[in-house]
Amino acid sequence: MIYKVVCSLITQMIEEQNPWWLGREHIYEHEVFRRYADSKVKWVPDVLGKLSLEPYSLNFIVGARQVGKSTALLLLANTLLDRVRPEAVFYFSCDKLADYRELDQVLVEYLRFKERSGVGSAYILLDEVTFPREWYRAVKYRVDRGDFSRDVLVLSGSLSMRAKREIETFPGRRGSGRTLLMNPLSFSEFAEIHGVRTSGRDIGYALTESQRLLPLSGRLSELFEVYLESGGFPNPVRDVMVEGRVRSSTYSDFISSVSADLAKLRRSETFFKLAVRGILEKASSQVSYHTIAKEFGVGTVKTAISYIDLLRDLYLLNMLEAVDPNSGLPIPRREKKLYFTDPFIYHSFSKWVMTTPPDTAKLAEAAVVNHLSLVGNTGYVKWDGELDIALAGLGLAFEVKYGAKPPPTRRVIGKLKKVYTLSKTTIDEGVIPIPLFLAALKVGAKQVELA
Repeated sequence: MIYKVVCSLITQMIEEQNPWWLGREHIYEHEVFRRYADSKVKWVPDVLGKLSLEPYSLNFIVGARQVGKSTALLLLANTLLDRVRPEAVFYFSCDKLADYRELDQVLVEYLRFKERSGVGSAYILLDEVTFPREWYRAVKYRVDRGDFSRDVLVLSGSLSMRAKREIETFPGRRGSGRTLLMNPLSFSEFAEIHGVRTSGRDIGYALTESQRLLPLSGRLSELFEVYLESGGFPNPVRDVMVEGRVRSSTYSDFISSVSADLAKLRRSETFFKLAVRGILEKASSQVSYHTIAKEFGVGTVKTAISYIDLLRDLYLLNMLEAVDPNSGLPIPRREKKLYFTDPFIYHSFSKWVMTTPPDTAKLAEAAVVNHLSLVGNTGYVKWDGELDIALAGLGLAFEVKYGAKPPPTRRVIGKLKKVYTLSKTTIDEGVIPIPLFLAALKVGAKQVELA
């Protein structure tokens, strides 16, 4: 009896979440898509252009909470409906499922529907797939049976799939699939939705051709100040564009989603908040695990390491290690530099732990770090002074001087053959204003490994 009730509920949920089976135009009945369609501010995430849609493919989209993964899947469904029969597009949000057994029932129900409907190749979009306990068991079982051999799967999830080491990239089961990290809007994307087209390209272009944006420098500087307040998460970006400020509910919704992940992972919210406070108060400074543990009360050094790692696993934090400029290799025992991955996170966490957010100069440095972390492996150099950011693999280093008239940086240290100064507004040989540099730099969804 209980089994029949569960199956009936699942069938009802499937029908509610796939209204386009009644006709392509019914996609507007889906709440997530309707919210996007009705929004005054909208854009298409670049992650959609990097998925493999060739059968068989098992794709994963990962990213911080509220970065827009659900919307991305519904936009993908809308695009697919222009190419295939409605019955060949299956979307399901797994956040109400208890465990892998219920997830498997969902998959079985769709596979039966697919067969009855005469669908050969399908697109199966599973949102928040990490909510059901041991979710990967259901997916692996069906993959190994060959049930999806002619299909494309796109699975999105909170980053507990990395924090709990659950998927280990499904070795041998991915087909042509990719794992993509969905990031908040970069500054060049942020500028474009504000009507300033920057035609951003790779880092070589940003370093040599950013002066092309000089006529737009005033507007880009204004937008960069706004970006340091809102960041690139969809909800605060829309808030600022529509209402001129980030709503308090937007901050609280983000914090609630982080708290939910902590509860699911069975991690201490108290230790997490203490680690967050330590990162905020040591923003842009070199800091040791020992300092985070003892000065901010995060238990032992081992505990501090575990919560820093957790923040990184949730894609909320970038960590820079010291780099030997002669070898280009990290120096693991040196102090670290810790940066939250978006300005919105700084402001949200500051409200959560009731401390003052870092000043604009430190937020600007964090923005540079977060953009460059999508270009290559980042570190910093403590060698006859400090270089804030090093891309040793590219032979590049940067000093961030978000103040008045910074001196140009012309040193060459070891393998770091080109050293640039990133300023607030100053332009000189080897000196580039941050708004121009980031506007000229195109970064976006990044292919990653979760193992």
